[in-house]
Amino acid sequence: MARKVETVILGAIVKMRPANTGIPFRDVGLVSTVQQATETNDITLPNTRTPEGGNYDKLTRINAMTLSLNFREFNSENIAANLWADISAVPSAAVTGEEHIAQVGKTCALDKMPLTITSVVDAATGLVEFEEDEDFRMTGSGIEVLEGSALATAIAAATGDYSLEIDYTCAAFDDIEALVNSGEEWEILLEGQNGAGTKGRINPRFWRCKFAPAESLDWIGTDDFMGMTVAAEVLADSTRGTGKSAYMKVQKEKKGA
Repeated sequence: MARKVETVILGAIVKMRPANTGIPFRDVGLVSTVQQATETNDITLPNTRTPEGGNYDKLTRINAMTLSLNFREFNSENIAANLWADISAVPSAAVTGEEHIAQVGKTCALDKMPLTITSVVDAATGLVEFEEDEDFRMTGSGIEVLEGSALATAIAAATGDYSLEIDYTCAAFDDIEALVNSGEEWEILLEGQNGAGTKGRINPRFWRCKFAPAESLDWIGTDDFMGMTVAAEVLADSTRGTGKSAYMKVQKEKKGA
């Protein structure tokens, strides 16, 4: 019988669900790398029965099984899982009478992400209305006072701070508050397809994974797609039972069997 070549070049769809829930898995999108490592601690007993030395016995203990994942899709669920965050979905809605101090050439950051600006008036009387693209422009987070405008003149003439009341419609957006919890535990499933060797499927599955917050985030970068590199420890799942791994298993397809 000819020997099978069992080399591996693996692509995989990474899926997650809260650990020990039994609910369906969520496809997390593109993950560039998933690396597994096992940290060990060796306890050795020196061999003193001979002057040549060496060890008489050795015990290797597992300190930790870890995963390193590079998430490349920034859906809100991934951000929340990787930044220990809570998500609040904010619908598009009208916002009225939001007050902010204005200064020339600087941005008044609105409380919600603006979609359109309805009106901007002076907060003191509400009688002086300012025009978009003449007195101010909308930015990604609020409005910016334009130099040389009527609004800039009013700010310069004011004694003390000059405040505006702003009416606007906010966009629908997710409000993500980072580092507000200690992180959930996740079950991680890789649906892998081998492009080499037998070209069979390989499905690693990790029962109970605890993420650390993302190691780093390059919020500005135009040379490469943004990524979130996250470390996770694979914890023991005591519900697995006798004869089963408390940490992980791998299903490996036998092609032609």
